[in-house]
Amino acid sequence: MTKKVQVTLPDRIALELEAWAEYDGRPLANLCAYLLEKAVSESKEKGSDWFKDLKAAEQRIKEKGQGKAEGQSL
Repeated sequence: MTKKVQVTLPDRIALELEAWAEYDGRPLANLCAYLLEKAVSESKEKGSDWFKDLKAAEQRIKEKGQGKAEGQSL
């Protein structure tokens, strides 16, 4: 599944990204998606706090869901 987002960029960054995308022969949106995906992956690999917090929250939700399921079966 994909999600569309709207981003407001400073003029200088927008121009640089447009030039980069044109040089690579790809749409600006495609370049931006690639750069964002790369940044998230690199941040996760470094073990960033936001990712640790996300994983901890996912675990708490999973455990809470299991507790409800166990309670329902009694």
